[in-house]
Amino acid sequence: MIVYKREGEFHLMKKGLMLGFTILLASILSIPSQGMMIRTNIQSPTLVGTIHYVGGNGPNNYTTIQQAINNATTGDTVFVYDDSSPYFEHIIINVSIHLIGENNTTTILDGENQGDVVLFTADSITMTGFTIQHSGDTAKIDAGIESRSDRNVIIGNRIIYNGAYAIGIFLNGSSENLVTENFISENGREGLFLQNAVDCVIKDNLFTKNGHCAIIVSYSNRNMITKNTMSENYATVSLWPGAIDNEISWNLMRNQEYSGVGIWPGANDNDIHHNYLSNISLYGVIITRAEGNIIANNTIWGSNEGIHLTLANSTTIKFNNFIENNISAFFENSSFNRWKKNYWDDHLGFWPKCIKGLIREPWNKTIVIHWINIDWFPAKKPYDIPYGDGAIR
Repeated sequence: MIVYKREGEFHLMKKGLMLGFTILLASILSIPSQGMMIRTNIQSPTLVGTIHYVGGNGPNNYTTIQQAINNATTGDTVFVYDDSSPYFEHIIINVSIHLIGENNTTTILDGENQGDVVLFTADSITMTGFTIQHSGDTAKIDAGIESRSDRNVIIGNRIIYNGAYAIGIFLNGSSENLVTENFISENGREGLFLQNAVDCVIKDNLFTKNGHCAIIVSYSNRNMITKNTMSENYATVSLWPGAIDNEISWNLMRNQEYSGVGIWPGANDNDIHHNYLSNISLYGVIITRAEGNIIANNTIWGSNEGIHLTLANSTTIKFNNFIENNISAFFENSSFNRWKKNYWDDHLGFWPKCIKGLIREPWNKTIVIHWINIDWFPAKKPYDIPYGDGAIR
């Protein structure tokens, strides 16, 4: 039981809050793999050390969050009351601490439209219980939360309304992080951007109405994006050049303006499986100038094109449902792709399914050769493919 002083009186903080928080982190970090390997060594933090308070009165209380951080040492906890919210600060966390807000809807950190609102420079930081809003506008520079360090946990926050070209959460050369159970909405560009990030887990977040993509992965390897809900963004997950060996799985993606999963030049050997993609205006999945990607056990429903390949080679497309798309699949100048046992609602009969495409000679010129790929043994009925918490659509 933790005793703290606020407004001159002694109060008892419910030990259930701290105990529940520790148990929650432990349970999240023990993610059931359902056949997936979790590639991270993040450990559940223990809430020990001195507790510093912000926004109350009495010993160990501070007026600003940054003052409390500056007086904390490794392993300490900074607890922020919502009484003095909003906090108009740009905080730099340069020590391994647990930063906890009293309530994630009423404990507000506001950057007043300048710079990063929160910057991590130390490893092993935990941040929970805040609304983070109104960063600056500089593209790929400003963010609600920017991490330049490793093994951090960002859990249970609201990251909203960050600048017109800004990012909600920016993992910038930041590896082995856990980002979970956050509400990430109406940020100017990306909800979350991974750049030079390795072995991160992005799990159980809600991404909605972000100006560009829900998530971008760039020059980042072995990250897992799983069990998130993403709706009404311009696009959902985009794998940019250098995004290699990432896993996109068990997500719900719906009502996107452009694409569900976009795999772009040099984004190779990624595994996209057990996702439910519905009502994507243009492309359920689009792959351009990338190789060795696996698209398996997904339901792609209600897109203009279910999957589109351009200069995409050695792709495996297997055990997917293609339902109510205007065009189930199309390819251009794409070779050595393998189509295996997909369900096609536009396929009649018991013979192989022909996937229409074309070859341009030379590339992007006027000579067009119509071509086909073949799914030799298409499924006769749609698969029951679970996603997210295991529910079947």
